[in-house]
Amino acid sequence: MTMVREKDRIRYSWHLFLISGLFLFLYGIAVYDYVMTVTHNQGYFEYLHYNQAVIEYFTNYPLIPLIFWTVNVFVGILTPVLMLMRKEISFYSSAVTFVSMLLLDIITFGFRNRWNVIGARASTIDILMLILTLGLCIYNDFLFRKSYK
Repeated sequence: MTMVREKDRIRYSWHLFLISGLFLFLYGIAVYDYVMTVTHNQGYFEYLHYNQAVIEYFTNYPLIPLIFWTVNVFVGILTPVLMLMRKEISFYSSAVTFVSMLLLDIITFGFRNRWNVIGARASTIDILMLILTLGLCIYNDFLFRKSYK
C-alpha cells in the first residue's frame, strides 16, 4: 500500500488559480483600503470623495469592529495563499474571514448606521464581498475538506 501525501490529493486546477487570483486581488484592495482608512490618509479620503461624516465615522473607530475588520482583511488575504499552497486550513481561514466580516457588518449596519453614513455604493460592495466570501468558504469546503474524507 502506498502512502499518498496530503498535497498530492488535491490537484491544481484552473478554477483553483482563478478563484485564488480573484480573492488575492479583492483582498489586496481590502488591505490597501484598510491601511489608508485606519491611518486616516487625507488624500485617500479626498480621492473617494468622502465627506466629513464619513471621516468622523472612521475617527476613533470602536475596538470590537476594528478587531473584526482587521481579522477579516488579513486572514482574507492569507486564505488564497493557503489555497495555492494546497493547505486544508484554507477552509478554516475562509470561515474565519466570513464570520468576522458577518459580525462586522451586523455591528456596523445595525448599530453604526453604515448604510446612511458610507452610502449605498460602498455598502453594496461590502455586502457583495460578504456573499463572495461565503462562496469561498463553500468552495474550500468542497475542494479541501471533502478531499480528506
